[in-house]
Amino acid sequence: MAAEPTPGPVLTPDPITLTTIELALLGIAVPGAAPEPPAVAVELDPLPGKKPAPGTELTLTDPEGAPVAVLTVETAATRKRRLAVTGPVRRAVADADDDEPRGPYPELRRAPGEVTMTGPAAVVARDPVDLRTLEAATAKAGQPVLLLVLDGPRVVPGPDAADVVAATLTLRDRLRRDGRRAEVVVVRAPQYGDGRDEELAERIAVAYGATRVVPATPPRTEALAQWLDGTAAEPADWPSASRHAWRRWRPLPQERGLVLLFTGLSGSGKSTVARAVADRIAEVGTRTVTLLDGDVVRRNLSAGLGFSKEDRDRNVERIGFVAAEIAKHGGLAVCAPIAPFAATRARVRAMVEAHGDFLLIHVATPLEECERRDRKGLYARARAGEIAEFTGISSPYEEPDDADLVLDTTGLTVTAARDAVITLLDQGGRL
Repeated sequence: MAAEPTPGPVLTPDPITLTTIELALLGIAVPGAAPEPPAVAVELDPLPGKKPAPGTELTLTDPEGAPVAVLTVETAATRKRRLAVTGPVRRAVADADDDEPRGPYPELRRAPGEVTMTGPAAVVARDPVDLRTLEAATAKAGQPVLLLVLDGPRVVPGPDAADVVAATLTLRDRLRRDGRRAEVVVVRAPQYGDGRDEELAERIAVAYGATRVVPATPPRTEALAQWLDGTAAEPADWPSASRHAWRRWRPLPQERGLVLLFTGLSGSGKSTVARAVADRIAEVGTRTVTLLDGDVVRRNLSAGLGFSKEDRDRNVERIGFVAAEIAKHGGLAVCAPIAPFAATRARVRAMVEAHGDFLLIHVATPLEECERRDRKGLYARARAGEIAEFTGISSPYEEPDDADLVLDTTGLTVTAARDAVITLLDQGGRL
């Protein structure tokens, strides 16, 4: 008689791991995964205490805490502070009525067994579909067309899945008007940014019964990039619905969300210059601007955090998250944390560039000048050992090598520094 499973902890996997598990629930294995679905091999954040014993059931949730799957542990090991687990998964909610698909267009999120097409040509797309791909999908007379839109975490920034689906539905309707049977299905799937993406697209298409797979990852041509930046006419090889989806993701520079991140030592003048820049943008009146200054954010958004490396990273990432949301909706955010670590700044850049533009301003005022100013007495206290892990004294400041503008306020007025930043924005057509 088989042993009863042991209830275990509840975990929230990272987005790529979660989509890997969701694919396994559809009977699709990601490239490089050894087990056959419904089994998976995944890595999770480490558990407090001992690793789970075989037979333990891990409940896996989405970021909002809703149960997605239950994984029964067959093997478990620790690997670089991660928990490597293998075992079968099942849906966390057995009642289909209580397990509604999540995300835009839930009615299009169908499992392979729910699609009744026979031998379709499949277009597997994460970005809007171009005319050349559509022509290739309809090359075989009478063959139905299955348009599979992938929705999941992206490595390469691009339009939101909802906009891609809307554009793809327009193309489906065009095919139907031409007498072609066509369907759209939305599938949760990760993006790796390498050759695994093509292999995964093939596996998904085959799982949905496709006998022919049409590559749907056209290169982002120079013509498309120039049109998106407003320097060229509309590319003729994209349907209007697809062009609309691209433009929704990347508006013209003066309409596109933007984050200005000022980084520099305490006392470098970054907050003063950032405030002057935000005031000048407000005076111009062409953009909505939000100032996220380091000290103000610490009193509100990051109240309760200390000054350890982990807490400082968390503070900057919180600022970056809020700024990225502002940029996503077309606003302009001016941020002025110290942001001493290159890896953290890079994570903020990636969050922002998923939907907007990011400019890094390094206020490179030397440490000696910052100490001379020391209006708050912080450097003196740090030198006396009263403040631990103080940037520039007992904790490093990693100077950026990717700054869009470098300012040294030692002999520079606030107005001159402000105008240098405004000129940078003007030259990019962002005001």
